[in-house]
Amino acid sequence: MVPDDSKKISMIEVFALSIATVAPTGAMAFNTTTAASVAGVNIPISFLIGALALLLVGLCFAQLSRQIANEGSVYAYNREALGERAGFMTGWALTLTYICFSAGTAGLTADFGSTFLSHFGLHVAPSFLGIVFTLLVWFIMFFGLKLTSRIALVAEIISVCIVMFLSVVILLKTPLSAKPFIEHHNTVGVGQGMVYAILCFAGFEGSSTVAVRAREPKKAVPRAILITIIGAAIFYVFVSYAQVIGFGVAHVKNLATASAPLNTLAVTYLGNGMATVIDLATLMSCFAAYLGSLNACAFMFFALSNQGYLPRGLGKFDVKLNSPKNAVNTVAVICLILYALIGIPFGPEQLYASLATIGALSLLIVYMLVCVGTFFYFHRSTTLHFSIWQHAILPAVGLLILVFPLWSNLYPVPKYPMNLYPYVVIVWLLVGVLMGLHHTIKAKPTTRGLANWGKWQIL
Repeated sequence: MVPDDSKKISMIEVFALSIATVAPTGAMAFNTTTAASVAGVNIPISFLIGALALLLVGLCFAQLSRQIANEGSVYAYNREALGERAGFMTGWALTLTYICFSAGTAGLTADFGSTFLSHFGLHVAPSFLGIVFTLLVWFIMFFGLKLTSRIALVAEIISVCIVMFLSVVILLKTPLSAKPFIEHHNTVGVGQGMVYAILCFAGFEGSSTVAVRAREPKKAVPRAILITIIGAAIFYVFVSYAQVIGFGVAHVKNLATASAPLNTLAVTYLGNGMATVIDLATLMSCFAAYLGSLNACAFMFFALSNQGYLPRGLGKFDVKLNSPKNAVNTVAVICLILYALIGIPFGPEQLYASLATIGALSLLIVYMLVCVGTFFYFHRSTTLHFSIWQHAILPAVGLLILVFPLWSNLYPVPKYPMNLYPYVVIVWLLVGVLMGLHHTIKAKPTTRGLANWGKWQIL
Protein backbone atom coordinates (compact mmCIF):
# COMPACT_ATOMS: atom_id res chain seq x y z
CA MET A 1 0.00 0.00 0.00
CA VAL A 2 1.56 3.28 -1.11
CA PRO A 3 0.24 6.43 0.62
CA ASP A 4 -0.83 9.52 -1.31
CA ASP A 5 1.56 12.47 -1.38
CA SER A 6 -0.30 14.32 1.40
CA LYS A 7 0.46 11.46 3.79
CA LYS A 8 4.11 11.05 2.87
CA ILE A 9 6.79 12.42 5.17
CA SER A 10 9.37 15.03 4.17
CA MET A 11 13.12 14.54 3.98
CA ILE A 12 13.52 16.30 7.35
CA GLU A 13 11.09 13.84 8.92
CA VAL A 14 12.91 10.93 7.28
CA PHE A 15 16.18 12.24 8.69
CA ALA A 16 14.56 12.51 12.12
CA LEU A 17 14.04 8.75 12.29
CA SER A 18 17.73 8.05 11.63
CA ILE A 19 19.18 10.65 13.98
CA ALA A 20 16.70 9.75 16.73
CA THR A 21 17.60 6.06 16.60
CA VAL A 22 21.31 6.91 16.81
CA ALA A 23 20.65 9.23 19.81
CA PRO A 24 24.01 11.08 19.74
CA THR A 25 23.52 12.86 23.07
CA GLY A 26 22.65 9.64 24.84
CA ALA A 27 25.69 7.97 23.29
CA MET A 28 27.99 10.70 24.62
CA ALA A 29 26.42 10.46 28.05
CA PHE A 30 27.55 6.92 28.75
CA ASN A 31 29.75 5.44 25.96
CA THR A 32 32.80 7.68 26.41
CA THR A 33 33.52 6.20 29.82
CA THR A 34 33.93 2.66 28.50
CA ALA A 35 35.90 3.94 25.52
CA ALA A 36 38.21 5.90 27.85
CA SER A 37 38.95 2.74 29.84
CA VAL A 38 40.70 1.26 26.80
CA ALA A 39 41.61 4.17 24.51
CA GLY A 40 42.67 6.58 27.23
CA VAL A 41 43.19 10.13 25.95
CA ASN A 42 42.88 8.89 22.37
CA ILE A 43 39.08 8.54 22.46
CA PRO A 44 38.68 11.09 19.63
CA ILE A 45 40.88 8.93 17.38
CA SER A 46 38.70 5.89 18.12
CA PHE A 47 35.59 7.85 17.23
CA LEU A 48 37.18 9.25 14.08
CA ILE A 49 38.28 5.85 12.75
CA GLY A 50 34.99 4.29 13.83
CA ALA A 51 33.14 6.99 11.92
CA LEU A 52 35.15 6.29 8.77
CA ALA A 53 34.34 2.57 9.09
CA LEU A 54 30.61 3.23 9.48
CA LEU A 55 30.73 5.72 6.61
CA LEU A 56 31.80 2.86 4.33
CA VAL A 57 28.80 0.84 5.51
CA GLY A 58 26.61 3.91 5.15
CA LEU A 59 27.73 4.31 1.55
CA CYS A 60 26.57 0.74 0.90
CA PHE A 61 23.18 1.58 2.36
CA ALA A 62 23.05 4.79 0.36
CA GLN A 63 23.86 3.07 -2.93
CA LEU A 64 21.21 0.40 -2.41
CA SER A 65 18.57 2.86 -1.16
CA ARG A 66 19.05 4.95 -4.32
CA GLN A 67 17.94 1.93 -6.34
CA ILE A 68 15.46 0.20 -4.01
CA ALA A 69 12.68 1.93 -2.08
CA ASN A 70 10.49 -0.97 -0.97
CA GLU A 71 9.19 -1.96 2.47
CA GLY A 72 11.51 -3.78 4.82
CA SER A 73 14.79 -1.83 4.75
CA VAL A 74 17.62 -4.38 4.47
CA TYR A 75 15.14 -7.14 3.67
CA ALA A 76 14.20 -5.26 0.51
CA TYR A 77 17.87 -4.58 -0.33
CA ASN A 78 19.23 -8.08 0.08
CA ARG A 79 16.13 -9.69 -1.37
CA GLU A 80 17.13 -8.03 -4.63
CA ALA A 81 20.86 -8.49 -4.11
CA LEU A 82 21.16 -11.98 -2.61
CA GLY A 83 17.77 -13.59 -3.04
CA GLU A 84 14.69 -14.15 -0.91
CA ARG A 85 16.33 -16.33 1.72
CA ALA A 86 19.27 -14.05 2.47
CA GLY A 87 17.00 -11.02 2.25
CA PHE A 88 14.64 -12.39 4.87
CA MET A 89 17.47 -13.44 7.20
CA THR A 90 19.00 -9.95 6.95
CA GLY A 91 15.65 -8.35 7.76
CA TRP A 92 14.98 -10.86 10.54
CA ALA A 93 18.33 -10.03 12.17
CA LEU A 94 17.57 -6.30 11.94
CA THR A 95 14.18 -6.91 13.58
CA LEU A 96 15.93 -8.45 16.60
CA THR A 97 18.14 -5.35 16.80
CA TYR A 98 15.17 -3.00 16.84
CA ILE A 99 13.30 -5.09 19.43
CA CYS A 100 16.37 -4.99 21.69
CA PHE A 101 17.05 -1.31 21.11
CA SER A 102 13.40 -0.42 21.80
CA ALA A 103 13.08 -2.34 25.07
CA GLY A 104 16.65 -1.51 26.12
CA THR A 105 16.17 2.21 25.53
CA ALA A 106 13.11 2.05 27.77
CA GLY A 107 15.49 1.17 30.60
CA LEU A 108 17.92 3.92 29.70
CA THR A 109 15.15 6.51 29.47
CA ALA A 110 13.80 5.41 32.85
CA ASP A 111 17.24 5.67 34.43
CA PHE A 112 17.92 9.20 33.18
CA GLY A 113 14.33 10.19 33.94
CA SER A 114 14.81 9.19 37.57
CA THR A 115 18.10 11.12 37.70
CA PHE A 116 16.48 14.24 36.24
CA LEU A 117 13.55 14.18 38.66
CA SER A 118 15.91 13.77 41.61
CA HIS A 119 17.16 17.33 40.98
CA PHE A 120 13.73 18.51 42.11
CA GLY A 121 13.56 16.28 45.16
CA LEU A 122 11.35 13.74 43.40
CA HIS A 123 12.60 10.20 43.92
CA VAL A 124 10.69 8.00 41.50
CA ALA A 125 11.73 4.40 40.98
CA PRO A 126 13.22 3.82 37.50
CA SER A 127 11.25 0.57 37.25
CA PHE A 128 8.02 2.57 37.46
CA LEU A 129 9.25 5.25 35.03
CA GLY A 130 10.12 2.62 32.44
CA ILE A 131 6.49 1.60 32.24
CA VAL A 132 5.36 5.23 32.16
CA PHE A 133 7.71 6.12 29.29
CA THR A 134 6.68 3.03 27.34
CA LEU A 135 3.02 3.98 27.65
CA LEU A 136 3.85 7.57 26.65
CA VAL A 137 5.76 6.46 23.53
CA TRP A 138 2.91 4.10 22.69
CA PHE A 139 0.41 6.96 23.07
CA ILE A 140 2.41 9.33 20.84
CA MET A 141 2.66 6.73 18.10
CA PHE A 142 -1.14 6.48 18.01
CA PHE A 143 -1.02 9.89 16.32
CA GLY A 144 1.01 8.67 13.38
CA LEU A 145 4.39 8.81 11.72
CA LYS A 146 4.57 12.56 11.17
CA LEU A 147 4.09 13.48 14.83
CA THR A 148 6.46 10.72 15.94
CA SER A 149 9.27 11.91 13.67
CA ARG A 150 8.76 15.58 14.55
CA ILE A 151 8.84 15.01 18.31
CA ALA A 152 11.95 12.84 17.94
CA LEU A 153 13.70 15.47 15.81
CA VAL A 154 12.91 18.40 18.12
CA ALA A 155 14.01 16.43 21.19
CA GLU A 156 17.30 15.41 19.56
CA ILE A 157 18.11 18.89 18.21
CA ILE A 158 17.58 20.50 21.61
CA SER A 159 19.68 17.88 23.40
CA VAL A 160 22.52 18.14 20.87
CA CYS A 161 22.59 21.95 21.18
CA ILE A 162 22.80 21.72 24.98
CA VAL A 163 25.74 19.30 24.88
CA MET A 164 27.49 21.36 22.19
CA PHE A 165 27.12 24.47 24.38
CA LEU A 166 28.71 22.67 27.33
CA SER A 167 31.54 21.40 25.11
CA VAL A 168 32.28 24.88 23.76
CA VAL A 169 32.37 26.31 27.31
CA ILE A 170 34.82 23.59 28.37
CA LEU A 171 37.16 24.32 25.46
CA LEU A 172 37.02 28.07 26.13
CA LYS A 173 37.86 27.65 29.81
CA THR A 174 40.54 24.97 29.51
CA PRO A 175 44.00 24.96 27.85
CA LEU A 176 43.77 22.96 24.65
CA SER A 177 46.00 20.00 23.84
CA ALA A 178 46.75 18.01 20.70
CA LYS A 179 47.54 14.84 22.69
CA PRO A 180 44.07 13.28 22.21
CA PHE A 181 44.75 13.21 18.45
CA ILE A 182 48.30 11.84 18.74
CA GLU A 183 48.51 8.08 19.14
CA HIS A 184 51.43 7.09 21.39
CA HIS A 185 52.00 3.34 21.78
CA ASN A 186 48.25 2.84 22.23
CA THR A 187 47.24 1.16 18.98
CA VAL A 188 45.45 -1.71 20.70
CA GLY A 189 43.54 0.63 22.98
CA VAL A 190 42.45 2.80 20.07
CA GLY A 191 41.27 -0.32 18.25
CA GLN A 192 39.28 -1.52 21.24
CA GLY A 193 37.80 1.94 21.63
CA MET A 194 36.52 1.64 18.06
CA VAL A 195 34.09 -1.05 19.23
CA TYR A 196 32.25 1.47 21.39
CA ALA A 197 32.61 4.19 18.78
CA ILE A 198 31.04 2.06 16.05
CA LEU A 199 28.16 1.09 18.32
CA CYS A 200 27.43 4.78 18.87
CA PHE A 201 26.35 4.96 15.22
CA ALA A 202 24.01 1.99 15.49
CA GLY A 203 20.61 2.80 14.02
CA PHE A 204 21.71 5.26 11.34
CA GLU A 205 19.71 3.17 8.85
CA GLY A 206 16.43 3.72 10.75
CA SER A 207 15.01 5.93 7.99
CA SER A 208 15.23 3.07 5.48
CA THR A 209 12.35 1.27 7.22
CA VAL A 210 9.90 4.00 6.09
CA ALA A 211 11.14 4.45 2.52
CA VAL A 212 7.76 3.96 0.84
CA ARG A 213 6.22 6.49 3.25
CA ALA A 214 8.60 9.25 2.14
CA ARG A 215 8.50 11.75 -0.67
CA GLU A 216 11.22 10.93 -3.20
CA PRO A 217 12.58 8.06 -1.05
CA LYS A 218 15.47 7.32 -3.41
CA LYS A 219 16.79 10.78 -2.59
CA ALA A 220 15.57 11.27 0.97
CA VAL A 221 16.74 7.99 2.50
CA PRO A 222 20.37 7.96 1.25
CA ARG A 223 20.74 11.63 2.16
CA ALA A 224 19.33 11.03 5.64
CA ILE A 225 21.69 8.11 6.19
CA LEU A 226 24.83 9.95 5.09
CA ILE A 227 23.93 13.20 6.88
CA THR A 228 23.27 11.23 10.08
CA ILE A 229 26.64 9.47 9.94
CA ILE A 230 28.65 12.58 9.04
CA GLY A 231 26.80 14.81 11.51
CA ALA A 232 27.12 12.27 14.32
CA ALA A 233 30.83 11.81 13.53
CA ILE A 234 31.53 15.53 13.88
CA PHE A 235 29.52 15.66 17.10
CA TYR A 236 31.21 12.58 18.60
CA VAL A 237 34.77 13.68 17.84
CA PHE A 238 34.14 17.21 19.12
CA VAL A 239 32.34 16.21 22.31
CA SER A 240 34.70 13.34 23.14
CA TYR A 241 37.63 15.72 22.75
CA ALA A 242 35.90 18.23 25.04
CA GLN A 243 35.34 15.51 27.64
CA VAL A 244 39.01 14.47 27.61
CA ILE A 245 40.13 18.10 27.90
CA GLY A 246 37.48 18.80 30.53
CA PHE A 247 38.64 16.01 32.83
CA GLY A 248 42.26 16.75 31.96
CA VAL A 249 44.65 14.84 29.73
CA ALA A 250 46.58 13.73 32.80
CA HIS A 251 43.39 12.66 34.58
CA VAL A 252 41.62 10.68 31.89
CA LYS A 253 41.18 7.83 34.40
CA ASN A 254 38.59 10.01 36.11
CA LEU A 255 36.62 10.03 32.85
CA ALA A 256 36.90 6.25 32.59
CA THR A 257 35.41 5.82 36.06
CA ALA A 258 32.77 8.56 35.89
CA SER A 259 29.20 7.28 36.12
CA ALA A 260 27.83 10.41 34.41
CA PRO A 261 30.68 12.29 32.69
CA LEU A 262 28.57 15.04 31.13
CA ASN A 263 26.87 15.67 34.45
CA THR A 264 30.24 15.91 36.21
CA LEU A 265 31.59 18.34 33.62
CA ALA A 266 28.44 20.46 33.78
CA VAL A 267 28.80 20.88 37.55
CA THR A 268 32.53 21.63 37.24
CA TYR A 269 32.29 24.27 34.53
CA LEU A 270 28.79 25.74 34.85
CA GLY A 271 27.38 24.73 38.22
CA ASN A 272 24.59 22.51 39.48
CA GLY A 273 21.95 24.21 37.34
CA MET A 274 23.69 23.10 34.15
CA ALA A 275 23.84 19.54 35.45
CA THR A 276 20.05 19.56 35.59
CA VAL A 277 19.90 20.83 32.00
CA ILE A 278 22.35 18.14 30.84
CA ASP A 279 20.29 15.42 32.48
CA LEU A 280 17.22 16.81 30.71
CA ALA A 281 19.09 16.76 27.38
CA THR A 282 20.13 13.15 27.92
CA LEU A 283 16.59 12.18 28.87
CA MET A 284 15.22 13.84 25.71
CA SER A 285 17.77 12.07 23.55
CA CYS A 286 16.96 8.67 25.04
CA PHE A 287 13.24 9.31 24.65
CA ALA A 288 13.75 10.25 20.99
CA ALA A 289 15.74 7.05 20.52
CA TYR A 290 12.88 5.08 22.04
CA LEU A 291 10.46 6.64 19.56
CA GLY A 292 12.78 5.98 16.62
CA SER A 293 13.58 2.38 17.55
CA LEU A 294 9.98 1.38 18.27
CA ASN A 295 8.82 2.98 15.03
CA ALA A 296 11.53 1.20 12.99
CA CYS A 297 10.69 -2.13 14.65
CA ALA A 298 6.98 -1.69 13.92
CA PHE A 299 7.68 -1.05 10.24
CA MET A 300 9.89 -4.15 10.06
CA PHE A 301 7.06 -6.23 11.56
CA PHE A 302 4.70 -4.65 9.03
CA ALA A 303 6.96 -5.43 6.06
CA LEU A 304 7.64 -9.04 7.07
CA SER A 305 3.92 -9.56 7.67
CA ASN A 306 3.12 -8.33 4.17
CA GLN A 307 5.56 -10.90 2.82
CA GLY A 308 3.86 -13.72 4.72
CA TYR A 309 6.52 -14.34 7.37
CA LEU A 310 4.60 -12.89 10.33
CA PRO A 311 0.85 -13.00 11.18
CA ARG A 312 -1.31 -11.22 8.63
CA GLY A 313 -2.78 -8.85 11.24
CA LEU A 314 0.58 -7.09 11.64
CA GLY A 315 0.34 -6.01 8.00
CA LYS A 316 -2.72 -3.82 8.56
CA PHE A 317 -2.04 -0.14 7.94
CA ASP A 318 -3.89 2.91 9.24
CA VAL A 319 -3.96 5.21 6.22
CA LYS A 320 -5.21 8.19 8.23
CA LEU A 321 -2.30 8.03 10.67
CA ASN A 322 0.18 6.68 8.10
CA SER A 323 1.15 4.05 10.66
CA PRO A 324 0.96 0.23 11.06
CA LYS A 325 -1.13 0.34 14.23
CA ASN A 326 -1.22 -3.39 14.94
CA ALA A 327 2.55 -3.66 14.57
CA VAL A 328 3.04 -0.64 16.83
CA ASN A 329 0.78 -2.19 19.48
CA THR A 330 2.65 -5.50 19.27
CA VAL A 331 6.10 -3.93 19.68
CA ALA A 332 4.90 -1.81 22.60
CA VAL A 333 3.53 -4.90 24.35
CA ILE A 334 6.82 -6.75 23.73
CA CYS A 335 8.69 -3.83 25.33
CA LEU A 336 6.43 -3.96 28.38
CA ILE A 337 6.94 -7.71 28.71
CA LEU A 338 10.73 -7.49 28.41
CA TYR A 339 10.78 -4.62 30.89
CA ALA A 340 8.74 -6.68 33.35
CA LEU A 341 10.96 -9.75 32.92
CA ILE A 342 14.35 -8.00 33.02
CA GLY A 343 14.02 -4.31 33.87
CA ILE A 344 12.01 -4.62 37.07
CA PRO A 345 13.88 -7.53 38.76
CA PHE A 346 17.41 -6.62 37.57
CA GLY A 347 17.12 -2.86 37.05
CA PRO A 348 16.89 -0.64 33.95
CA GLU A 349 20.67 -0.40 33.57
CA GLN A 350 21.00 -4.17 33.27
CA LEU A 351 18.06 -4.22 30.89
CA TYR A 352 19.81 -1.74 28.59
CA ALA A 353 23.26 -3.34 28.89
CA SER A 354 21.94 -6.80 28.06
CA LEU A 355 19.57 -5.92 25.23
CA ALA A 356 21.88 -3.33 23.67
CA THR A 357 24.67 -5.90 23.46
CA ILE A 358 22.40 -8.51 21.87
CA GLY A 359 21.02 -5.94 19.45
CA ALA A 360 24.49 -4.70 18.54
CA LEU A 361 25.74 -8.23 17.77
CA SER A 362 22.78 -8.79 15.47
CA LEU A 363 23.24 -5.38 13.86
CA LEU A 364 26.89 -6.04 13.04
CA ILE A 365 25.77 -9.15 11.14
CA VAL A 366 23.21 -7.03 9.27
CA TYR A 367 25.81 -4.44 8.29
CA MET A 368 28.17 -7.14 7.05
CA LEU A 369 25.42 -8.72 4.93
CA VAL A 370 24.57 -5.33 3.42
CA CYS A 371 28.22 -4.90 2.41
CA VAL A 372 28.06 -8.29 0.69
CA GLY A 373 24.71 -7.42 -0.89
CA THR A 374 26.06 -4.20 -2.35
CA PHE A 375 28.72 -6.07 -4.29
CA PHE A 376 26.36 -8.68 -5.72
CA TYR A 377 23.54 -6.26 -6.52
CA PHE A 378 25.70 -4.07 -8.73
CA HIS A 379 27.87 -6.91 -10.03
CA ARG A 380 24.94 -8.82 -11.50
CA SER A 381 23.05 -5.76 -12.77
CA THR A 382 22.80 -5.43 -16.54
CA THR A 383 21.66 -1.80 -16.42
CA LEU A 384 23.80 -0.26 -13.67
CA HIS A 385 27.47 0.62 -13.87
CA PHE A 386 29.68 -1.58 -11.70
CA SER A 387 32.54 0.29 -10.07
CA ILE A 388 35.42 -1.70 -8.61
CA TRP A 389 36.08 1.10 -6.14
CA GLN A 390 32.49 1.85 -5.02
CA HIS A 391 30.94 -1.61 -5.25
CA ALA A 392 33.83 -3.93 -4.43
CA ILE A 393 36.69 -2.27 -2.54
CA LEU A 394 34.65 -0.01 -0.24
CA PRO A 395 32.18 -2.76 0.81
CA ALA A 396 35.08 -5.19 1.31
CA VAL A 397 36.95 -2.75 3.56
CA GLY A 398 33.76 -2.00 5.49
CA LEU A 399 33.14 -5.72 5.92
CA LEU A 400 36.67 -6.38 7.17
CA ILE A 401 36.51 -3.50 9.66
CA LEU A 402 33.23 -4.80 11.09
CA VAL A 403 34.84 -8.17 11.82
CA PHE A 404 36.87 -6.57 14.62
CA PRO A 405 34.03 -5.31 16.85
CA LEU A 406 32.06 -8.50 16.20
CA TRP A 407 35.00 -10.71 17.17
CA SER A 408 35.79 -8.49 20.16
CA ASN A 409 32.35 -9.28 21.55
CA LEU A 410 32.96 -13.01 21.13
CA TYR A 411 36.59 -13.53 22.17
CA PRO A 412 37.95 -13.53 24.80
CA VAL A 413 34.72 -15.10 26.01
CA PRO A 414 32.90 -12.46 28.11
CA LYS A 415 31.85 -13.09 31.68
CA TYR A 416 28.38 -14.35 32.57
CA PRO A 417 25.75 -13.34 31.51
CA MET A 418 27.38 -11.64 28.50
CA ASN A 419 28.74 -14.98 27.31
CA LEU A 420 25.14 -16.06 26.66
CA TYR A 421 24.22 -13.16 24.40
CA PRO A 422 25.69 -14.58 21.17
CA TYR A 423 23.56 -17.68 21.68
CA VAL A 424 20.45 -15.52 21.86
CA VAL A 425 21.33 -14.15 18.41
CA ILE A 426 22.04 -17.66 17.10
CA VAL A 427 18.70 -18.97 18.39
CA TRP A 428 16.90 -15.99 16.82
CA LEU A 429 18.56 -16.70 13.47
CA LEU A 430 17.72 -20.41 13.70
CA VAL A 431 14.09 -19.48 14.30
CA GLY A 432 14.36 -17.33 11.17
CA VAL A 433 15.65 -20.32 9.19
CA LEU A 434 12.64 -22.40 10.30
CA MET A 435 10.29 -19.55 9.43
CA GLY A 436 11.92 -19.29 6.04
CA LEU A 437 11.51 -22.99 5.36
CA HIS A 438 7.85 -22.82 6.35
CA HIS A 439 7.40 -19.80 4.11
CA THR A 440 9.03 -21.68 1.26
CA ILE A 441 6.71 -24.64 1.58
CA LYS A 442 3.71 -22.36 1.93
CA ALA A 443 4.49 -19.72 -0.69
CA LYS A 444 7.09 -21.40 -2.94
CA PRO A 445 8.56 -18.06 -4.05
CA THR A 446 10.78 -17.70 -7.09
CA THR A 447 14.03 -15.89 -6.47
CA ARG A 448 16.91 -14.29 -8.25
CA GLY A 449 20.40 -13.43 -7.14
CA LEU A 450 23.05 -15.16 -5.12
CA ALA A 451 20.69 -17.47 -3.20
CA ASN A 452 17.45 -19.34 -3.67
CA TRP A 453 15.38 -21.29 -1.21
CA GLY A 454 16.35 -24.73 -2.38
CA LYS A 455 20.12 -24.23 -2.49
CA TRP A 456 22.88 -21.63 -2.65
CA GLN A 457 24.31 -20.93 -6.05
CA ILE A 458 26.58 -18.34 -7.61
CA LEU A 459 25.11 -16.78 -10.71
